[in-house]
Amino acid sequence: MIRGIYTSSAGMLCESIRQDMVANNLANVDTVGFKQDTGIFKELPTMAVRRVNDGTLYPPRPFYKFPRIGELGTGVILDETFTNFKAGKMEYTGNEFDLALEDEKDFFVVETEKGIRFTRNGVLTLNNEGFLTTMNGDYVLAEREPVNEENQTNILNEDGTPGSNLERIQIAQGQKAVIDEEGRVVVDGAAQFRIVRGMAADRKAFRKEGDNNFVRAYGEVTRAEGNVKSGYVEKPNFSLVEEMVRMIEVSRAYEANSKVIQSHDGLLDKAVNSVGATRR
Repeated sequence: MIRGIYTSSAGMLCESIRQDMVANNLANVDTVGFKQDTGIFKELPTMAVRRVNDGTLYPPRPFYKFPRIGELGTGVILDETFTNFKAGKMEYTGNEFDLALEDEKDFFVVETEKGIRFTRNGVLTLNNEGFLTTMNGDYVLAEREPVNEENQTNILNEDGTPGSNLERIQIAQGQKAVIDEEGRVVVDGAAQFRIVRGMAADRKAFRKEGDNNFVRAYGEVTRAEGNVKSGYVEKPNFSLVEEMVRMIEVSRAYEANSKVIQSHDGLLDKAVNSVGATRR
């Protein structure tokens, strides 16, 4: 009975973690470029259940003294949090500074107070100084035109140091700027910058940090050449209906585990106060 309480409580803890993930996804249903989080859970080691004081095995085996009944599960535990990098749907906005990346492996490279970060959020704006930034105030990084096509250096090296000369995009007041499908910032008819996009061989190297940004955890970040769609934004890559259904599943599973604990608690109460009561 005690083992059953531990098993059910482990299930409740995992369902609580799942609920937090689903709730976070639902809270970001309108966040541009948001990527869905899911949990990967694994089974704890199973235990072999055997009968004791119940005769001998036939045929006899030297290493097993008691007959085996079967296996007993001991619960579940969170193995890792998995981010689904599948591309979301493109939505047309008509805003010239709204950008969407066609290749799901590509990320915009931005400069934050904590250093270089990566994002799929392409809702950009000009700040008071004329710099192109995200809605969080992070500076969008680019290279000066003309870009040397033979320059295949990394955005970030394996040791975390910058591998390219990146700079902020500044547009003077009164200048007309547009962004083409190659990510070039054309100011008054002349291409001056090219927005840098980064990608990693292992996308698990990108870890969520907050503010819809990703941080490089390990490995190199290389230059990506996917097209940019101007006037579009990328919607979150999950279905609102499916997440609501998943929230109901989590609630039902949590309730079922709590009922199991209540049943075991009732059995313990009877075992202690009724079966195990001392009598004169």
